[in-house]
Amino acid sequence: MIRKLWIAAQALAAGVVLIYVAGSIAGNWVEIRGLGRAMRFDAGALAAAAAVILLTYALLIGAWRAVLLGWGERLRYPAAARIWTVSNLARYVPGRIWQIAGMAAMAQQAGVSPWAAAGSAIIVQLLAVATGALVTALFAPGIQNAAAIAVAAAVSVAGVLALTHPRTTELLASAFHRLSGRQLQLKPVAAGPLLLSAAVTAFAWVAYGVALYFLAKGLLASSGLDLPTAIGSFTGSYLLGLIFVFTPGGLGIREGAILLLLTGPIGPAAAAVVSLGSRILMTGTELLAALIALPLEHRRTE
Repeated sequence: MIRKLWIAAQALAAGVVLIYVAGSIAGNWVEIRGLGRAMRFDAGALAAAAAVILLTYALLIGAWRAVLLGWGERLRYPAAARIWTVSNLARYVPGRIWQIAGMAAMAQQAGVSPWAAAGSAIIVQLLAVATGALVTALFAPGIQNAAAIAVAAAVSVAGVLALTHPRTTELLASAFHRLSGRQLQLKPVAAGPLLLSAAVTAFAWVAYGVALYFLAKGLLASSGLDLPTAIGSFTGSYLLGLIFVFTPGGLGIREGAILLLLTGPIGPAAAAVVSLGSRILMTGTELLAALIALPLEHRRTE
């Protein structure tokens, strides 16, 4: 029953977001139709955006590996890169469970304990939500205010530190079982590796925003997009995609959120270009990262 209610709540919330996005598109349709006039193609800026995203992936792989090392597991970085990038593609299957299951299965094959392989994937997702909430409060247009930042900071810090406590990890494992129907063992993470992983994850949100800024420079004749707005808009939209776990890769949710957040700062036509361009760039770099990392383990073992 709990799982069914969770699915229904997700579907209802996603429907509300998409209806709101559709209304915004309809209300700005005249301007959006002229988006071709707002576009250009700057290969240098687009290459910079792709490079920043690939470097961000490299940092996030290290953040996931830090959690494993904090539990006393051993996994070489090349193997971790292969596992992370390949399992990351499973996000396009509805339900976050497939990405987590893929990461856990591949990690076990590399010699990581079964509980740590699955648990680390959950921990990293939680860190992404916790740090993403803070970055969104700091930078997202129309959200920044002292109260929101203070609340987000308190919740983020408390959420991260809670993962060092046995009772919290037990409750998380129980909640995961109720929502997914799958058993999960979670152990507390040592404070040092956990804080390192959280710091890297927070920095990664900022880096993703830098990539969105370069993307706008590469696609728009005059973007008008400043860096803080790019950071906040990307983080807030991606965070929504993470929360709505039953939308594959946040498809539709992320694009709609970017469109809504950027329509005010840069206009509906430019926001539509950046929204669609972001999805294409992210998907392309995910595929490229997997292709680069796929043979790494083979090279190491030959």
